[in-house]
Amino acid sequence: MPKAIAGSPVIAMFRHPPPRPSSQACHFSLNDSNSLKPPKPPDRPLVPYMRFSRKMWAKVRAENPDSQLWDIGKVIGQMWRDAPESEKAIYHQEYDIERQEYEKALKAYHNSAAYQQYLSAKNRAKVIDKSNTVGGVIAASRGRLDTGGVVIQPVEDEELSDLSSRRIAAVRFDRNHRLIADLFSGNVVTDTRTVLAQNRIEMLKKQATSLALHQSKLEEELKKLSEIFQTKKRSMEIASEEFAAKLKKVCEEKPQLDEAKYASMVDDWSEKLLNAYEDYKTKQEALRAKQMVEREQLAEETPILYRLTVGDSSPSPKNKIADEVQSPKVISTEPQQQLSSKINAEYVCKR
Repeated sequence: MPKAIAGSPVIAMFRHPPPRPSSQACHFSLNDSNSLKPPKPPDRPLVPYMRFSRKMWAKVRAENPDSQLWDIGKVIGQMWRDAPESEKAIYHQEYDIERQEYEKALKAYHNSAAYQQYLSAKNRAKVIDKSNTVGGVIAASRGRLDTGGVVIQPVEDEELSDLSSRRIAAVRFDRNHRLIADLFSGNVVTDTRTVLAQNRIEMLKKQATSLALHQSKLEEELKKLSEIFQTKKRSMEIASEEFAAKLKKVCEEKPQLDEAKYASMVDDWSEKLLNAYEDYKTKQEALRAKQMVEREQLAEETPILYRLTVGDSSPSPKNKIADEVQSPKVISTEPQQQLSSKINAEYVCKR
């Protein structure tokens, strides 16, 4: 295509492509789009549990001054679970009321002029950022070229796209080498995780103090339990020793039984049994004689009453005594036999 001559009227029909923006302009527009901040939205309402926790925090903290934050949270959580449904309903009702107000405020916030301006500014910034990129500039230039008209063909040595690509490649090359140099340099980057703030240090000191106090309490309790255990153990050992001594004494002092001693024991108990039987017989005879005397006196004093109470068929007391004298009773040997069998059983058990 022939070059245009200066002062020619054909130049008015020619349209040059717009200049390509540099990388600095693109970087500036990107920072501007990221620096946009929306207006402050309305605060969200607190959920019922957080309302209950905020109300009970000071009270639980005052009742448990030595407890940690997570322990207080556990106590409040248990209080919330144990709270009646009527008390929970109050917090739920407050939350519903504030949630409705929040929805209204959020709707008004989205419809506000400040928020609409923020959205329009954000959209403009996105469009500018997209158009400032290399692909955006090429697409824009192609769109303008496709609209028609005569355009002067640029010289190959002054091709802006080639110069821009070379410059971008050089910038990337320098940036990559600088990053590699930083990575392999001897400089040590300070780990921010190891740096503790003063309030964090104070909180850790308080936790260490509370843990040490708790440990001392547990050690004292363990010491008391150990003393109680030792006391019980000593008392049990003393009781066991006393029982062993008594058992040994009983085993040593138990009687030794043989045939001769058994025979002598049988004779002694037989004699004791006979004597006891004689005493019993004497007492029974004396009692019977006394009763007979009383009957005779009753028969002599009141014969009619005696016949009514005793009867005519019953013998007279005198005749009854005479009959007993004529036919004496035979002494039974059953008590003696029972005593002998008892002594034999004891002897067998001891052997």
